[in-house]
Amino acid sequence: MPDERRHHKRAYIHIPVECRGKNYWQCIETIDVSAGGMFIASEKVEPPNTKIEIMFEIGENEKKFVRADAIVAWSRAKPVKDDKGDIQPAGMGIQFTKVNPLSAKDFIDQLISKREENKSGE
Repeated sequence: MPDERRHHKRAYIHIPVECRGKNYWQCIETIDVSAGGMFIASEKVEPPNTKIEIMFEIGENEKKFVRADAIVAWSRAKPVKDDKGDIQPAGMGIQFTKVNPLSAKDFIDQLISKREENKSGE
């Protein structure tokens, strides 16, 4: 299981994502998103340090199209049980290296903060 090295708050959001690599293309779904990257659930994974391009639309009332250059930080080829006994799906941890538009990182952070505020107000 990957080490916890996250620098950004993360939200559990399922959104469609287009993912492209040199010999790789698929439309899949995220499990979670942060301003620094995302987890993509997929049985077709690339090895760590593979360069990929990610495209997705995020937002609730106001949506923003995001295109990011990224690398595969880690990958899990098959589902596994974690320490709590929960099944963790196959997929890839993706780290953004360049995000367009530049304001998208702030937009993602704001979206995550709003979701946290809504949860704490419930």
